Amino acid sequence: MPILLGIALIIIAAALLFVVLMGIFYSIDFFLELPYVGAKKDSIENILKLANIKKGQTIIDLGSGDGRLLFEAAALGAFASGYEINPFLVFISRLRRKLKGLEDQVKIKDESMWKADLKIADVIFVYSLVKKMKKFEDFVYKNAKKGTRVVVNTNTFPDKKPAKTLGKIFLYIV
Repeated sequence: MPILLGIALIIIAAALLFVVLMGIFYSIDFFLELPYVGAKKDSIENILKLANIKKGQTIIDLGSGDGRLLFEAAALGAFASGYEINPFLVFISRLRRKLKGLEDQVKIKDESMWKADLKIADVIFVYSLVKKMKKFEDFVYKNAKKGTRVVVNTNTFPDKKPAKTLGKIFLYIV
């Protein structure tokens, strides 16, 4: 009986720790410019189709979250850099990168996406709220090199017409 009680207490403590950590995670997210919204599997497939990533290309993900798009791009042979300021997501991304053995292909930068050097990118991934899309549009078109493919998830750039659309994924060419 004492063993069962001990196991129950451990489970309860783990559940409480999880709740506390998630509360901290979402509290941090509340104060950041963009919320974390992980890309769904079907969205990732469409993003990768439109990105048309080739081996050796450089990908930049502005607000890389848990790194799932970076890892998918790396699997296609790309060098991927993600910009993320949520410390929990940076930790998770770096841990996943280490576990996948992708330290040479994937960089996780814990700094503002607005400091990203977009001129090195062949492909840029963008997800943002509608109210921030104009800022992203201006930033990308001002700083990316001509011919860069920009794949936008869910919300379109307000003043540019996408070159292609696949569901709620939009491809722009700078």
